[in-house]
Amino acid sequence: MADPTRPRVWIEVDINNTRQAYQTACDFVAARNFACNLTSNNLEELGGSEKKRVKEVLYPNDFEWSQKGRICLKMPPERITFELYPERSPLAVENFIALIKGNKGIGDSGRPLHYKGCCFHRVIKGFVAQGGDFVMNNGTGGESIHGKKFKDDKDGLKLKIDKRGVLAMGNTGKNSNSSQFFISLADVNRLTGKHVVFGEMVEGDEVLTFIESCGTEKDDVTDGVPKYSVIIADCGVVEGTCDAYRSVDETKK
Repeated sequence: MADPTRPRVWIEVDINNTRQAYQTACDFVAARNFACNLTSNNLEELGGSEKKRVKEVLYPNDFEWSQKGRICLKMPPERITFELYPERSPLAVENFIALIKGNKGIGDSGRPLHYKGCCFHRVIKGFVAQGGDFVMNNGTGGESIHGKKFKDDKDGLKLKIDKRGVLAMGNTGKNSNSSQFFISLADVNRLTGKHVVFGEMVEGDEVLTFIESCGTEKDDVTDGVPKYSVIIADCGVVEGTCDAYRSVDETKK
């Protein structure tokens, strides 16, 4: 179903505050390179044995710096790219693109209408990774660009959720879409017809695997609360892919 003419968007996911852990490692090397007899003040310029010494000896034995938390010496992949289906789910796509861009200002909730900084609050292995509640960040909130909940795209309800990487709206029943969405982690066809499908993952399965590894088992009593924080650190549109896209309101003109 992939079509290069459709709009594409991306999210970058920070798991367990890895961005901060990497920045701490960079700052440590910059500040302590002379005292630690390192060959450079740039983490990326250090050799493998030096990086190992930083990780296993120098940092943990530096009382002042080790209080700042864990360090990470290499940033893992972060980006997942989605292709969207405006011809099948125009309302959901319009809402998602706007929340990805963050160009609609502040919502009725008092929060920016933007996915940046929002978490995946529910991750169940072999089932779904759900996020998009930038109001409460726990699955009890959410807000669309219209303020209120919006109706289901009928054609989007017909699309199957029968493989890994399907992008669909989270809801609390019929015509109750807001900002919450989920990514399928397997064939969950039993959800077909209950949730509007509006896109699919086209790049970043390795990142989705990282997200899934933070999840719980299906029968866990925590109902999918991730073991580590899973945050949308940044998001945007793939350059050039949204140029021909027209929102629902624009198509009515």
